Amino acid sequence: MTKVRETYRPVPMAADSSYRLTATRVAAFVAKTSGTLTVTDADGTVLFDAIPVTAGLDLPLMAHFNTSMGGTIALAGGASGTLLV
Repeated sequence: MTKVRETYRPVPMAADSSYRLTATRVAAFVAKTSGTLTVTDADGTVLFDAIPVTAGLDLPLMAHFNTSMGGTIALAGGASGTLLV
C-alpha cells in the first residue's frame, strides 16, 4: 500500500496584507480574523475574487496558477491568518 503524505509551508499574514508567491500552487488559508481573500495569477488573471473569510475558517484553495511565475494572495477588510503553500 502506498501512503501519501501532504505537507505545506505556513506563511503568517497580517491584516490587510498581501503575499507574492513564486510557487506554482497554493493549498489553503486558515483565517484568524474576518475579511476577504483574493488570489491573482502573475499574468493578472484573478482566480478567486474577494472570497469572504471568517475567523476560524479553513479555506481549501488547492489552486494551480496559470503561469510558472506564481501569483499574489491579498487580504482585505481586516482579514488575517495563515496561508499554506
